[in-house]
Amino acid sequence: MTQEALEAALVRAERALARIERIAETASHGRGRDEALREKVRAAIAQLDELIQKAEA
Repeated sequence: MTQEALEAALVRAERALARIERIAETASHGRGRDEALREKVRAAIAQLDELIQKAEA
């Protein structure tokens, strides 16, 4: 993986972590959206996992 590709992957990972933090903040405001929250967290974690796998390749 080139330096540029690695940097781009890290930027995407940082954005995904920021999304997780925003989701966690909104989760504390109500329990009716638990399933939607879980789905968003699953998607963000899947994206992070993909970026990590690409960075290791």
